[in-house]
Amino acid sequence: MDEFSTRYMDNDSPPERFYAGEFRHSIDEKNRITIPSRWRRDRAEEFILLPEATDQFLLVMSPKEFARMSSAAETNQGVSARDRRIFLRHLHSRAQHASADRQGRLVLPEELCRKIGLKDEVALVGNRGRFEIWNLQRWKRAHEEETSTYQHVANVIGL
Repeated sequence: MDEFSTRYMDNDSPPERFYAGEFRHSIDEKNRITIPSRWRRDRAEEFILLPEATDQFLLVMSPKEFARMSSAAETNQGVSARDRRIFLRHLHSRAQHASADRQGRLVLPEELCRKIGLKDEVALVGNRGRFEIWNLQRWKRAHEEETSTYQHVANVIGL
């Protein structure tokens, strides 16, 4: 396990957040977005920002969650050693550190906002141990296109 994983996977850290729900927020002129109050702690927090593989949305997670993801890739025997090295290089080079202040404002890097099309109103979408920030129109399209899959799986599992 690398130093990053060791640092962020200790047992003394506070319990992880569980992100659920969908929220609409605006990005201000300084590229700040306010994290929904039920998703934040009463102190400044560190996050890792990672563009989704096809740049559809921005993943936001704790360093601990990122370390888990990185570790899972390192130990996955279904991926060749070469592909694993390439993936990990890209994963870590795409990731950026970010901090939310005590008011829950997270500054998004300008280049990520441009790349993913984040401006004005965006959708913040909970996804268990991480959340996603979507361009609002792109989120509406994806949500509409994915609804039938959600309904199918809900029927299969008896929801």
